Amino acid sequence: MDQLACMRIFVRVVEHGAFVRAADSLNMSRASVTTAVAQLEERLGVRLLNRTTRRLSLSEEGRAYYQDCVRILGDIAEAEDNLSSARALPRGRLRVSVAQSIVPLAFFVNLAQFMANYPDLAVDVIITDRSVNLVEEGIDCALRSGRIPEDADLVARKLTRVRWLVCAAPSYLAGRGVPECIADLSRHDCIQFVSPSTRRGCDWQFEESGKRVAFTPRGRLRLTSLDATIAAAVAGLGVAHVPEPLVQDAILSGQLHPFLTEHAVEALPLMLVYPGSRYLPAKVRAFVEFFERAYPKEGAWPKIAAGLRRD
Repeated sequence: MDQLACMRIFVRVVEHGAFVRAADSLNMSRASVTTAVAQLEERLGVRLLNRTTRRLSLSEEGRAYYQDCVRILGDIAEAEDNLSSARALPRGRLRVSVAQSIVPLAFFVNLAQFMANYPDLAVDVIITDRSVNLVEEGIDCALRSGRIPEDADLVARKLTRVRWLVCAAPSYLAGRGVPECIADLSRHDCIQFVSPSTRRGCDWQFEESGKRVAFTPRGRLRLTSLDATIAAAVAGLGVAHVPEPLVQDAILSGQLHPFLTEHAVEALPLMLVYPGSRYLPAKVRAFVEFFERAYPKEGAWPKIAAGLRRD
């Protein structure tokens, strides 16, 4: 097998994280894929992949060689695109990692339209709050909420920002009263959202007198789903702290009442992240461009009307 073919196979193994999945995607036998990688290692005189019974990972030399392969193969693909005067249509399988805590933010509504636009493209959605390694785990791009390490070899595009609101059902507030200040929350049952991956919750963040204030929620109910957190609040089980777009309907319908909105702060930005190679595959480029258009820009989420706040 020629070296260029072996390089393509090696890149596919890294992208899929397994010889079997790479072989399936290439319509080749596992033995042929394994042989191609072994030929590369023998030719280069280094081990490119660390193999265990449970997973594959790149060696230090393998990581550097993978980046070179992506660049070289990208240059070849770009040259072919230039000659044909057209870029390849998105096809194949796209692997996307999405944080569980941001899945409800219109993701699947937008994904439905994206898949309708590209019928030749299959999509794997990996839902996890764990910080994934895109290259080593064969993931094409990710939706993350938060900051991206500056030293990461990644491209990060900000999609939007949203506020987080505290709210509760009118029935709960009728019996317990509406908190007048942040400190009043300590006398209420707070429904805690915790990461399904880490089982850890976060402090609630507010703004007071121009400064960021953290409040540690206390309560008997902890949930690993934002949708479930909102449902529990609607049922009168306590006070919830959730992204504004997720509770718009419940607030406008009167199922939930927001308060302390003057202290609401914007969450960390919702980012779309992908490996920073020179050549961007058509499937990733299409996904990035679509979702940049799909999400409201910063400050464009409709705000809760001031009239809904407590007088």
